[in-house]
Amino acid sequence: MHDIRAIRENPEAFDTALSRRNLAPLAAALIALDDARKGAVSAAQANQERRNALAKEIGGAKKARDEARA
Repeated sequence: MHDIRAIRENPEAFDTALSRRNLAPLAAALIALDDARKGAVSAAQANQERRNALAKEIGGAKKARDEARA
């Protein structure tokens, strides 16, 4: 298993090590995949925060017996 932080800090060394094993360079692709993963995690967290805020608002409306707003 490889450390993505180490790959980000020194992609040339990672690709050089792969080339010694007769493998194609992968640092750029791995960094792009990690960026996509980070974006997806951020989007999921934003959606969860919105969901929690809406659930809290609905709970407050139900507590106030305001079924139209709930």
